[in-house]
Amino acid sequence: MKTRNAKPFPTTEPKAQKGAKKAEAVASTREDSAARALQCAMRQLLARRMLAQKRREEQDHEELMDRLEKEAFVALVRREREAAERQRKEEEEERKRKREEQQRLKRLLEASFDGVLKEVLAVLKEVSERDTENGVGFDEAGRRQRRLSQLRAVNTTDAHGNSAVSEAAAGGQTHIITLLAAKGADVNARGAFGRTPLFRAAFGGHLEAVQTLLPLGGDPRLRAGDGCTPEQVAPEESVAGVLRGWDLSLTDSMLTTMEAETQRRAEEEQEHEEALTDGLKQGLELVQKEHERCQRELQRARTQLSKRISEHDACSGKGMEPATLTVTLQTVHGAEGVLSDAREAARRASDQLSLAKLAVRERSGGDSVPENGGVLCRVRDLDDVLFKDVGGKIRHDGRWPLVVDPGGQAASFLRYRDTNYLDAVSPGGLQADRLRVSLLGAIRFGKPLVIDMKEAELFDSVLSQLEQVMPGLGKELFSKELLRKERYLSLVRSSDGPSYARTEFRSDRIENFALIIITKQRHPQEHLLKTFYPIEVES
Repeated sequence: MKTRNAKPFPTTEPKAQKGAKKAEAVASTREDSAARALQCAMRQLLARRMLAQKRREEQDHEELMDRLEKEAFVALVRREREAAERQRKEEEEERKRKREEQQRLKRLLEASFDGVLKEVLAVLKEVSERDTENGVGFDEAGRRQRRLSQLRAVNTTDAHGNSAVSEAAAGGQTHIITLLAAKGADVNARGAFGRTPLFRAAFGGHLEAVQTLLPLGGDPRLRAGDGCTPEQVAPEESVAGVLRGWDLSLTDSMLTTMEAETQRRAEEEQEHEEALTDGLKQGLELVQKEHERCQRELQRARTQLSKRISEHDACSGKGMEPATLTVTLQTVHGAEGVLSDAREAARRASDQLSLAKLAVRERSGGDSVPENGGVLCRVRDLDDVLFKDVGGKIRHDGRWPLVVDPGGQAASFLRYRDTNYLDAVSPGGLQADRLRVSLLGAIRFGKPLVIDMKEAELFDSVLSQLEQVMPGLGKELFSKELLRKERYLSLVRSSDGPSYARTEFRSDRIENFALIIITKQRHPQEHLLKTFYPIEVES
């Protein structure tokens, strides 16, 4: 019996299964497309949010910078106003002091002529009270200072050269003459027309005044400007007879004693002045150290603020979380507060240093700028003084100019002139290559190189950066050797291009080159004043 062959197992899937897989594939494709669409939409949404956040951050940053600029401007204006107010008060106090001195002198002269002893004593008491107000004590040094003050007061003269004892002699006031002579008044002081107190007493016919002055050392041999002696102008014989019969040996003896006393007082005053000067110099050293410390703190605060701003900008650029940016922004604000405090401390220290230096200069009888051959000018005269050099003072002196500009007006004036201006205080302002290019360009195009140190003491930093550009550059630049024999070509680098080829440097342009240093310090360091020609700008 034959068996049927079995049907082979089908090798292909049924149509139903194929359809199901195809539908599944289509569904899968739709899901993928939907997922991709959702992902794209989400990415776009996130991108828009991030862009909006970046724009907000940029706006916040711009608003912050605007606010900081406004605050800085307001603080600058406030400081300038405060400085102007302080200067106004100081000037008003000085004018008041001079008015009071003039009024005291007038009262003393009038009271001496009229013989009002009470008023003369009142004026001398005011002189003593002023010493007390100025801190003069009653110890040995204080008593010496008070005697000197009384001595200056009784020997002060009016516009015609007449002293109080001369006025008393002209008025015939013997008791006033005796008092003033006891205070150290010069009984032979010449006043108007070369007339001595004895001459004026004789001319007025005051016999008792003549008799009082002769034993005090009044010299009857001294002639007035017209060649007359006291005896020759005496209107009465009694006065002329006293003068004629006076023993001149007594006068010579008295003059010897007076000369010795004058010498003793001069030595005493010199010792006193030297002691005061030494004390002021010691105080100046302490103030100078404090000023240097404040300057270091100020520079450190500037550096820290620059770092904090850079850190905040870096975090903002990386798109960090707002909380992180808030922290970095707070550190910026904190650094700003530290800088503000450091600036205020530096300003106070600078004011104290200025006052200390002023006291030393006044005690020494000199001013640092004139001693070093400088000039004083107004801002509107800077063009004539600094650029045109009218009168050739800078050229004849031979040094580069140092502009002493406490008010900051000259810096603005120079910044917007045709100059190569470098801000020594700003970060990178004195970067070595920038300094080299600025110096070389100023020589090449015949314009001034201006280095603005503002209120900081950065001269050593300037020297250091010049040494980084080329060893010995500072010395060559300050001595002007750099401009001779084409020494400036040693600054040229291969990367500078054809504009700085040797043939591009013209002598007529090089002659117009100048180095100008600016400082806002009212009393710069001594080595600056010796190295440069000081031009002090009136503020």
